Amino acid sequence: MVLLTRGKDRELLARLQALGVEAREVALLEQVDLPLLRALPQKLRGADWVAVTSKEGARRLLWAWREAGRPPLRVAAVGEGTGEVLRAGGLAPAFLPPRATAQDLARAFPEAESVLFVAGDLAGRDLEAGLRERGVRVERLEVYATRERALAPEEVALLEEARVVAFFSPSGVRAFARWTPRRPLAASIGPSTAQAARELGFFVYEAEAPGLEGLWRAILAALGC
Repeated sequence: MVLLTRGKDRELLARLQALGVEAREVALLEQVDLPLLRALPQKLRGADWVAVTSKEGARRLLWAWREAGRPPLRVAAVGEGTGEVLRAGGLAPAFLPPRATAQDLARAFPEAESVLFVAGDLAGRDLEAGLRERGVRVERLEVYATRERALAPEEVALLEEARVVAFFSPSGVRAFARWTPRRPLAASIGPSTAQAARELGFFVYEAEAPGLEGLWRAILAALGC
């Protein structure tokens, strides 16, 4: 059985089931709004560039953009999933890096004087550090927090049964490891998640290209397909 650990990936679930692979979902994490979210609409007005590196950040950016009256906005986004959320909400990203990592976004970022980084509390510092090395002013605004969910007994049982587990973030890896000592084969969406999984004893199939399509191929490799 393949276990998806984000709880929001119906397309991956359907693709696995279409292959005849048993697949289930257990969301290990949940996101909650932080007080600074209320300040975001005002900060968007007149922003030079805005950067977002997650779907959850993109959803909150869309809310703030609507609250601000949909001003013209240049948004740089990491990952196909993040870009898709923005496009679906009517705010097409102006820039996507060639690889879905914060480091690649910082290296390839268009010329900018300042960047407003719409972040979660667990977002790394690679984007900020890379942009500041280029002389770009960066304001980090943490608008949501990621917390581990309390799992029901039947959800814990699925963690125990998984043959392959798909991880979407280092925090998801750590949450899984706290619920069970089992270490099934792991498929990782990107390098930081893969590193966290290896450090906790998983044998990891890492996405060759960070993102959902890369994760899909990593899951297939873990299954021996």
